[in-house]
Amino acid sequence: MTFEEIKAAALALDAEGKKRVVCELLPAIWPAIVTDQTCLEFMRKLVDEESVRQYQEEHMDSI
Repeated sequence: MTFEEIKAAALALDAEGKKRVVCELLPAIWPAIVTDQTCLEFMRKLVDEESVRQYQEEHMDSI
């Protein structure tokens, strides 16, 4: 498969399928991408600080 075919297939998945891609596929390829600083910076940007803050407030910082 080409990258574009893989991308199209992933985008066509339902929410559960997309979650599986993140939870199962990302960890499998992580060792190959952590050597690229640009990729790591992009991944950090994907973490929305507001979402993290809201989660922490809702869960009282795991108290």
